[in-house]
Amino acid sequence: MADQNTQKTNTNDVWCKDGIVYYTIAAPVNEEEAIRLDTVGEEFINKGEASFVLIDIEQSQEFSSVARKIWVKFLQNQKIKKTAIFGGNVFVRTLASFVIAAAGKANIKFFETEQQALDWLRS
Repeated sequence: MADQNTQKTNTNDVWCKDGIVYYTIAAPVNEEEAIRLDTVGEEFINKGEASFVLIDIEQSQEFSSVARKIWVKFLQNQKIKKTAIFGGNVFVRTLASFVIAAAGKANIKFFETEQQALDWLRS
């Protein structure tokens, strides 16, 4: 989770803390980048280090169609209990809603802020 004093960068990042896989998507996501993000996140989930996912799309601008398919597969992982997505412009949120619909899981929700998303994940 980014400290409030931390400058946001134009890179994608994934890490695990307190049972949550955190994604910050700030750069375009093509197939190669989607595979990298999927591999790291899936490792945390499959090792039992996390069962929740928080995705920050606040700075996101572009997901390739192949990347969206990779995200669908990741979100369908039965070990993920809840996924919260926050931020993003209308275009990116629309792309994300296609991914959510294709994943076919009811435990994925959008939020305006990171705090709202975290509160829901922890509830």
